[in-house]
Order: sequence, then structure tokens, then C-alpha cells
Amino acid sequence: MASALPVLALALTALLCVAVVPHLLPRWHWLRRTPGPALALWQVVSVAGVLAALMTAPAAAIALATDGGTVPTFFSGTTRVSIAVVVATVMTGGMTLLLLRSGHRIGSDLRANRRSQRDLVDLVANRRDGSLRVVDHPGRSAYCVPGLRSRVVLTQETITALSADELQAVLAHEGAHAMARHDLMLEFFTVLHRAAPRSLRSAGAMQEVQLLIELLADRRAVRRVGADPLGRALVAMTGSSHPPAALGSSGTASELVIRVRALPHHERRAHPLVVPVLMAVAVVGATPWVLLAWAFWA
Repeated sequence: MASALPVLALALTALLCVAVVPHLLPRWHWLRRTPGPALALWQVVSVAGVLAALMTAPAAAIALATDGGTVPTFFSGTTRVSIAVVVATVMTGGMTLLLLRSGHRIGSDLRANRRSQRDLVDLVANRRDGSLRVVDHPGRSAYCVPGLRSRVVLTQETITALSADELQAVLAHEGAHAMARHDLMLEFFTVLHRAAPRSLRSAGAMQEVQLLIELLADRRAVRRVGADPLGRALVAMTGSSHPPAALGSSGTASELVIRVRALPHHERRAHPLVVPVLMAVAVVGATPWVLLAWAFWA
């Protein structure tokens, strides 16, 4: 029975990382003060949950092989089916199928939508400068269409409304999305989010990850143009929108308040929360592997 404990621990870790932690992390608003490490924590929690689910079947097989058939079973006699093996196989197989389906659907849809959006802005743009496209569209909007051939899109109204330094701040922010390939990070989270059973998903988790990605791009923009121009640009762009497949701010007043308050004014000084968050990243990331090693050596 002792060798079944790592299997149960892996299953519990998977459930915690998939169903519990995504509901808790968005409530820890202090993580927004360190968007880079916070996103690393989100990534590691997501990967740890997936790995724990995928490792339960191998761990159960190890437990059954090393326990001499003493683990709890459904049947006795010549056919012995371990409860741990059945539960682990269902969890591992289910997670594998859900991940494959989610990855295929989301990857195909995103790339098709972004290709369509990129072709559209190339067609209707009245000004081009490298990857920059300016479109004559009413309303203020600035967004990035990510990919290998990324586009930064501005409306003419945005250019008219912003001062020169504010416009540079917006371009720096959207350029950060394109250069750092934040779309891949968001796609990764979206695949894992959609792979989870609907009853276990947390809408707040996806919203928090999207916000952290915006805060991370804000940090990169501040390094180039400073906090004040970006803050004024954020206020001016309140209420803006962007296509679903693009990367951009939601434009809501609540997001504006969060982003303006989070603007760093002492970028070169490491935030004191960085170290504990990174320690949490290391602990969570190591957990599935430690439990698998425990199953092997138990």
C-alpha cells in the first residue's frame, strides 16, 4: 500500500494545479507587481498539473510492479487490476486526449484568424512602415497581430489623439508583444485552459494571465520611453478594442487602473517579491518529478 502513495500524491497534485490553484492565484494581486516571475509561476503550475496527470499511469505501473500485487485490487485470483492503475490510466489517458484535441483546435483557429487579420490590415492600410500598419478606422485602437510576420496596427484616430512620446510608448508596448512572442505564451495557457474539463476551468485565470502579459509589455515599454508617457497613453486609449486573435489591451477602466498603478518608476531595482516567487516556481516545478522518483524508489 505504501507504494501507492506516490500515485495518489501525483493525482492530488494534478487536481490541485488544474482545479484549485488557478482559482487562487488571481486573488493574489501582489503577484502583479512582478509580472515576469508571476507568469513563470503560472506556467510552472500549469505544466506541473499536466505532468502530474501524465505521470500517474507510469507511477501506478511502477507501484504495481514493485508491490508484489499487494495494492488494493478490483478482482482477485489470476486477474488483478490495481485501483491505482485504473484511476491513473484514466487520468493520464484523458489528459493526453484533451491536450491533443485542445492543441489542434486552438492552434489551427488562431493561425487561421491571424493570417486572415494580417491579410486584411495589409489590404486596407493607408500607411506602411516595416511591420507597422495604419488604418483609417474610426475610434482609437492599437494592437499586435503576432506571428513570424507580425503586424503592429494603429488607427488614424490613435495617431491624431496621442502626442509623440505617447505614440512611441504605444508602439514600444505593441512591439514588445511582437518581439517577445507573447502570443506563444498566451496560446500555451489557452491550450491548457481549454484542455481542462469545463467544470474545472477558471475564467479568472485566463483573464489574469492576459493582464500579466499586458503588464509585462508595459515593463518593456517603460524601459524605452519611461512611465509617464505610457501612463498618459493608457489613459488616452481607455475604451479601445482589438480583434479577438490579436494581442492588445481590453481597454476597460478597471484594467486601466491596475496597469497605471503597476507602472514601475524604479525599473532597475529588483522587487523584493521576485525571490520568493521564483522559489515557489522551483518548488512547484520539481514536485511531479520528486513524486515520480518516490514511486520508483518506494
